[in-house]
Amino acid sequence: MERWHLPGLKQAVERCRERNGQGITCTLTPISEFAKDKIEAKKWASEFVSAVRAAEKRKLDAAVGVKLTALGGVFDPEGALEHLDTIVGDGERRGVAIELDMEGRGLVDLAMEAAYRHATAEPPLTLAVQAYLDRTVDDLSRLAVTGTRPRLVKGAYLGDADDFFDVQARFRSVAARLITSGRPFSIGTHDPDLVAWLLDAGGASKEQVEFAFLTGLADRTKEQMAGQGWRVREYIPFGEAAGAYVERRRRYLANLRALGRMPLP
Repeated sequence: MERWHLPGLKQAVERCRERNGQGITCTLTPISEFAKDKIEAKKWASEFVSAVRAAEKRKLDAAVGVKLTALGGVFDPEGALEHLDTIVGDGERRGVAIELDMEGRGLVDLAMEAAYRHATAEPPLTLAVQAYLDRTVDDLSRLAVTGTRPRLVKGAYLGDADDFFDVQARFRSVAARLITSGRPFSIGTHDPDLVAWLLDAGGASKEQVEFAFLTGLADRTKEQMAGQGWRVREYIPFGEAAGAYVERRRRYLANLRALGRMPLP
């Protein structure tokens, strides 16, 4: 196994079974970069559906993560939403939740449209929201009228803030709003300061907040928190086209080292 991902769906399913045995929920995430045409978008849509069906067949405690760019969201937004309709519909029939990733700021409106489109999905759709965007607080207010569950992340693309400590402050501010709202939500961060704040001053509760981590990071933390009764999720990327994904992970660690920091153990 490469640190950051697994080679295929079979290995991802086995990893998820192992994590489920430790009390950790999973999200199976085909590593999908930008589809170049409608043929490629259709191929990726089939990959996501295959992951949904594998989760049901193996009775996994797992969701499936989807990227709109893989479905053609850049060049064919309506076609991407139609592919998502198929994936979410299959998930509803099989009892498998769908999580929609948030990508560059140019995709935010389309992701929000997807959330409205699937406001009645069951299991509910999860949508990532990025703390480093100015619009996120307003987007969360709009999402509140849907059944969509937010997953708060710092943001990995080009945002409205790029200073590490500014983004931390934004993250705390948005998380505090979510905690006050009483809505269930997920937190996606490997930042020790933010997790410590959430568990202490932030007032996170085991009933409201889920902590989500990537494969290859925070393994000790995942197991400890799950053992303490926290809801914990591991994102399991898989697939052969992992070059760009792995490079983002390496760049993330390099940026932390430059700041003299480390992710959660």
